Amino acid sequence: MVRKEILIFEHEKGLHARVAALIVRESIQLQNKYKDKLFIGRNENDLLPATSLISVISSNIKYGDKMVIVSKGDNADKSLHEFAKFLKGKFDLEDKQTRDEIDQVLQETTLTMDKVFNNIANGVIVVDQEGVITSFNPAAEKITGLSANRVIGEDINSVIANSKLKEIIKSGQAELGKRQEINDATIVTNRNPIFSNGRIIGAIAVFQDISTLERLSGELKEVRALKERLHLILESVQDGICVVDKKGGIEYLNPTYAKMLNIDIETVVGRKLEEINQDKTYQQVLETGESITGVVTEKDNDLVIIFNVYPIQVDGEIEGAVLVAKKKIEIEKLADRLKELSAKAEYLEQELKREKELDSSFERIIGRSGVLKDSLVRASKAAETTSTVLIRGESGTGKELVAEAIHYASNRKNKPFIRVNCAAIPSNLIESELFGHEKGAFTGAINRKIGKFELADGGTIFLDEIGELSVELQVKLLRVLQEREFERVGGIERISVNIRVITATNRNLEEMIEENNFREDLYYRLNVIPIILPPLRERKDDIPLLVNHFLDKLSERLNKKVDTISQDALEILTNYSWPGNVRELQNIVERGINFTDSQEISIDDLPDYIRNNYQNQRSLINLTADGEIASIEEYEREIIKRALEKYKSFNATGKVLGVTHKTVAAKARKYGLVKE
Repeated sequence: MVRKEILIFEHEKGLHARVAALIVRESIQLQNKYKDKLFIGRNENDLLPATSLISVISSNIKYGDKMVIVSKGDNADKSLHEFAKFLKGKFDLEDKQTRDEIDQVLQETTLTMDKVFNNIANGVIVVDQEGVITSFNPAAEKITGLSANRVIGEDINSVIANSKLKEIIKSGQAELGKRQEINDATIVTNRNPIFSNGRIIGAIAVFQDISTLERLSGELKEVRALKERLHLILESVQDGICVVDKKGGIEYLNPTYAKMLNIDIETVVGRKLEEINQDKTYQQVLETGESITGVVTEKDNDLVIIFNVYPIQVDGEIEGAVLVAKKKIEIEKLADRLKELSAKAEYLEQELKREKELDSSFERIIGRSGVLKDSLVRASKAAETTSTVLIRGESGTGKELVAEAIHYASNRKNKPFIRVNCAAIPSNLIESELFGHEKGAFTGAINRKIGKFELADGGTIFLDEIGELSVELQVKLLRVLQEREFERVGGIERISVNIRVITATNRNLEEMIEENNFREDLYYRLNVIPIILPPLRERKDDIPLLVNHFLDKLSERLNKKVDTISQDALEILTNYSWPGNVRELQNIVERGINFTDSQEISIDDLPDYIRNNYQNQRSLINLTADGEIASIEEYEREIIKRALEKYKSFNATGKVLGVTHKTVAAKARKYGLVKE
């Protein structure tokens, strides 16, 4: 049963807290008496429980307002009648018992409100009419990262600079669903003014942290973008891709797969895979969850396809499979291409390894050829040890430079590097030079002399032209290498040294051993780390680099600006055999700098023996790049041009060519070799 009655609220002070508490007390008593449910509101669509103080107060009924009361239950007539009678009467707020009961209701409601205030997930901030914070619940603390104890009593804008609550107090207008940034949090907030007796006494903000929602929204956007990129990739790759569900139904296949099998995508999606592909390997993958690779199938048109099948697993459950297919012929092409790239990569790796293995001390040695780099890499490794090194190579190949580089790349670089040219020291003095002598050791020894080995203590001694040592001195050298000690000539004191020995020779030591001119035991002592330097004729690609290096170095030393060499002259140098190797090349460049009258070395600045050697190697008839022979007129023009360039006049050119100067002049004009 439902009963309704409409009343006019006649309490002059409106529905304030104590009056609302009286109404709630009466409603509870009637509800307990009649077992009915009572409701109150401004209209039928806005009814609230009359037993809830919060509901009654929130109805916001004022003096003179119409109010609707409703009772639902078996005794609705009686309960509604008594409730209406109570509301029409005067509320007795003076009786002590009544006040106590009202206070009890208010206290219980306040406790309830406190529980709600402190436990709701939304943040709540309340300010008074001056904008001073009066309430700041735990959710607000968590969202803002601010402590209630610190902010209560503070001006709202000093705590939250972009707060709009003061503007709400000023305007009296609510703002709903506004987005706001507070510290690191993003919130959505509702702001409302607080009224009392028709005037604004403060404002309240209720807000929710949406940072997580925004982050999830961003992540969802990234997932969508990733899905789109993945789709584009699958549509574009050259491999055939097919995705099936856990029952073998086709969920997706890319254009490559469809083209490979000559099928239409729209007609096969949703069908079983075995309907278009007789091979059922994928079923094994769906059953076991293990990938299968290298499955070969042949089609009716002699098309051979190789495919791999991979399971799709979600939380440990098999949800489907992916087939990746490629034509056999494409795999064969890829294999050939891979072999080609692997060969290139191996070559480049070796070249890079050569470059990386070289210490900066080897930068003085000019050249990029492979044979030179191999020798320098070995020398660079030798620098990391203290073993004896034997450098072999023709005269002028740079053996001393390599010895220096080994020393300065080693951990002895801050100690002495002592050079000894064994061929340049007279045989009767070389022992004294190497080991030193005491005063009076022989005629003319008026003072003690420190030998080269002693001077090299802690560092490196470089013995160049080691093959020129006498057999007798070889014995003493062997003893030093074995025991690292010696006596000075004419002395008895044994001197210990800590030295690294590097030797060099351009002689064939193996032949000298056969002829008993070099001790075999010494040879093995010296040849621990052999390094063979290639002759210049075996690394002709380095000649342009060396020429440019010597041009820069020698032009500065000779104070004469010569910085280029003609292409013809460089071609002659490149084709020369260089018996004197790099040293001979350096001498030729220095000679050219001295002889040239310009800033360029030309053919005329080269020695006759090099030019003649080149001419002897060349045919009088030079074929073009494709092997064709030119016309007689073309050869005649070239001969006259070269002769005029060299001999400068018609007379001299005519004498060399065996014709008159008039003939030379006429031909020169004919071929446009002289200006009219």
